[in-house]
Amino acid sequence: MDIKNYIKSRWNQHAERYDKIPAHGVNSEKDKIAVKEALKEILKEKMRVLDIGCGTGFLSLILAELGCEVVAIDLSENMMEKAKEKAEKFGYNILFKVEDAENLSFEDETFDAVLERHVLWTLPNVERAIKKWTRVLKKRGKLILIESEKKGNTANHHYDEEIAKKLPFGNGVDLEKFEEIAKSCNLTFTTKKLDCEKINLMIICEKL
Repeated sequence: MDIKNYIKSRWNQHAERYDKIPAHGVNSEKDKIAVKEALKEILKEKMRVLDIGCGTGFLSLILAELGCEVVAIDLSENMMEKAKEKAEKFGYNILFKVEDAENLSFEDETFDAVLERHVLWTLPNVERAIKKWTRVLKKRGKLILIESEKKGNTANHHYDEEIAKKLPFGNGVDLEKFEEIAKSCNLTFTTKKLDCEKINLMIICEKL
């Protein structure tokens, strides 16, 4: 089974109902405010920012609200179409591209910040992904990850057991392992808790 095609297919299927699932937080005003306020402390207006795995646009829209120049990528065309509709509705000029988070096409040192929300658990090659994200960051650029901390050994939702076993962070981020990856990529590493319902861990790294 080709894991990337499987994952892409699953999220294309989820696109129509994704925003209606409360656990995803995309319709929670409380989560939106918590994320927006946290990002305001880190990002400045007109920063060029890459939103990895933008899905239906939760984070992309917040970044645009904050005055950032946003480039948003996702493997799922159907999820991204929903994000495009929202951006057009609110008049935000966001560049959307279909891209694999583990194989970015952008040139080195293109972005002031790279962000993602609840994406690491879907990746079979986390270390490769972090290296690619670091590559496209400018020096002193920020890598900001909004995630959930590891709760167990195996992911038990969205994907079948065979796929879940191939996802290193499939049931949340192992912070010790992630810190090792960050150091190997010449990134600083800090964390903070967000006042969000479920996805409440923010990992903040800086490229040295």
